[in-house]
Amino acid sequence: MVLAYLSAPIIHSTMRKDDFCSTVINVLENKGIRVFAPQLLKESEPRIIFKRDVENVRLCDFLIAEVSSPSLGVGMEIMLAIDLMKPVILFHHSSSDPISKMVVGADGKVLFEYLSLKEVHDKLDSLNLENLIVQRCGVCDSQVAEVLEDEIRCVACGSSDYGNMV
Repeated sequence: MVLAYLSAPIIHSTMRKDDFCSTVINVLENKGIRVFAPQLLKESEPRIIFKRDVENVRLCDFLIAEVSSPSLGVGMEIMLAIDLMKPVILFHHSSSDPISKMVVGADGKVLFEYLSLKEVHDKLDSLNLENLIVQRCGVCDSQVAEVLEDEIRCVACGSSDYGNMV
């Protein structure tokens, strides 16, 4: 079974993205994807949280993160996923402050801007999340692709400039 790690700010109540998280969990579970969402877990000791979250990033097949508000924990989870060559799908609300250039320039990720949770839902619903790979697109800035039956296609622009797999 495919496992997704859902990363979003937790500590500061004004920065939480609970509606975003609920939307993502709903879409992924409807696709049969298991979701590890630390936002839904009870509070624990910092060392336990660190070990638990690191272990789950290591185990996941891909990571989805909401990056509209700066969060050190989210940044650490993204960096670990990138280091482990896990595909990283980032969502940024278009009315939010700009994202850190460190995140924008990172390898192994795709960044989607959104205005509504329906856009998040529709984007995730349209992707073949069970077969994601880290692969640089030759057309856009994305470095996440979906493996289809006979081709590899960029999740951002839809380009299949990766060549056929037949």
